[in-house]
Amino acid sequence: MAAKPLAERTLCAVLDAMPVARLALKDLDDEPEALPIVFARAAGALWMPIDGKPKRSGASLGRLGRLERAPKVMLVLDHYAEDWADLWWIRLRCTAQIVFGKHPDWDAAIEALADKYPQYNDVPMFRDEPILVRYTWTGVSWWSATPEALHRWLEEFGR
Repeated sequence: MAAKPLAERTLCAVLDAMPVARLALKDLDDEPEALPIVFARAAGALWMPIDGKPKRSGASLGRLGRLERAPKVMLVLDHYAEDWADLWWIRLRCTAQIVFGKHPDWDAAIEALADKYPQYNDVPMFRDEPILVRYTWTGVSWWSATPEALHRWLEEFGR
């Protein structure tokens, strides 16, 4: 089904409800790579912490190096269902900015992440130096199998 532009309030509702996105970026050899990320929406951007979840040694630093080298990335949010009438996806073309320490929107980002992920009560939000990645989207494309699929998902899973 060809999609018309996605309403901003619908996009924001999905971003607030969706627990994970896939970050598509280039590795250091310009090969495509995709990683699942947690994120929260605050102050007109999406924010991802370099948090205390267990990671392969050097994985965080490698991700940051790739983002510094090639900050134009894509975030993909999608929903699979056995009933294919409920399938949908959203792609956000983004520019990534690595934020070390304070940023004017730092507190709003931290609050949004803590509100969205109660796991941060038990897992440190940061590992070593506090680092956030700020994703500002520059384009949105989307698809749904039926006109109602995205709205049905929001009714069931949205907050």
